[in-house]
Amino acid sequence: MRILIVDDHPLFREALGSLLERFYPSAAVFEVGSVEEAEGVVRQYAPFDLIMLDVFLPGQSGVAGLETLHASVEAETPIVIMSGSDNSEMMNQALAKGARGYIAKSAGVGDVKNALHLILAGEIYISPSMLAEVRQRAEPKDPPPPNLSPPTDNSGLTPRQREVMRLMAEGLPNKTIASRLHCSDGTVKLHVSAILRTLHARNRTEAVQAATRLGVL
Repeated sequence: MRILIVDDHPLFREALGSLLERFYPSAAVFEVGSVEEAEGVVRQYAPFDLIMLDVFLPGQSGVAGLETLHASVEAETPIVIMSGSDNSEMMNQALAKGARGYIAKSAGVGDVKNALHLILAGEIYISPSMLAEVRQRAEPKDPPPPNLSPPTDNSGLTPRQREVMRLMAEGLPNKTIASRLHCSDGTVKLHVSAILRTLHARNRTEAVQAATRLGVL
């Protein structure tokens, strides 16, 4: 297994590298400080199984850096964005351009481990703090007048799917959702797929936004 960390802060880069070596003892972890350096490492040591990319870097950064790396690696290589900012617009752009995850730099060790487990299993992960920001932005600015009843749920989701949706909004991985609902991982995956189809969402972030607008959350 080969993992590439792209971050311009040596202390964070080295700490994350040590953490990844703890998660994956047999992995070869490479560390660089810019997208330009990353391109050179990819040319020399590809293929990689995972790339973790800081969203703010000298030279190319953000979505531009993501696109550059996507063009340099195999299509199935997951690229995960790491960010110290709750910028939901940047997150949406990154996910639209193919990022497989958006992890807050404030995330705990357990959260990072769960996130990478999901991402390496082919799913998309977004840190709960970012999902909370998305929900806040999607909620109406002004509360409804007191004489009006709360918004009804016109989402088309089944009661069970609404339960799954609420746990998704907390940023929980499928395995944890399955444990909470006393069902299998496979059942949760089916529910998540059905939720995305019903809400016409491409990923969990869009599903949270749609569910908030429709009164599910």
